[in-house]
Amino acid sequence: MKIIVNDFEIEVDLNKIATSNALADENSFEAKIGDKKFEIKVLKISDKEITFSIDNRIFSFAFALNNDFAILTNPIRDYKCKYINKYQSLIDSYRSTSLGESKKDKILKSPMPGLITKIFVKPGTKIKIGDKLLILEAMKMENEIRSDVEGTVEEVFVNEGAAVEKDASLLKISTN
Repeated sequence: MKIIVNDFEIEVDLNKIATSNALADENSFEAKIGDKKFEIKVLKISDKEITFSIDNRIFSFAFALNNDFAILTNPIRDYKCKYINKYQSLIDSYRSTSLGESKKDKILKSPMPGLITKIFVKPGTKIKIGDKLLILEAMKMENEIRSDVEGTVEEVFVNEGAAVEKDASLLKISTN
């Protein structure tokens, strides 16, 4: 299945992680972003809070459920999560091809205000899902901004050292 987190696509395998892993149980699963795999284990869940580990790093979030998505909140950032099943992906794919959309442009926007400290791409760079695009420093933390689509970088709207606001345009990516 796929989960969209802040417009970033994650593939999730709910099957148990390899039985050779002594920690594997019904609360463990694997997530994949691009070619990178992560082991996720739900440690605690209540009506309004969830605690889980990702590759043995522990995260706690308050959460609220809506019909279409869940909002995970911690002091650093909010995450909007939407479950996409394989049928929805097929429907979306059919809609885009039936409407004649063979090529789309995506504008990558800043998820938060901060400072651009490193840019890894330039116009013409071919990118895959999970590729590092840039580093955005916010609240003294470096946040890797990774690609959630395959395509080609058409335009870079920011420079290293630039201060950006939330929702500022960072890159234009041509997808197909």
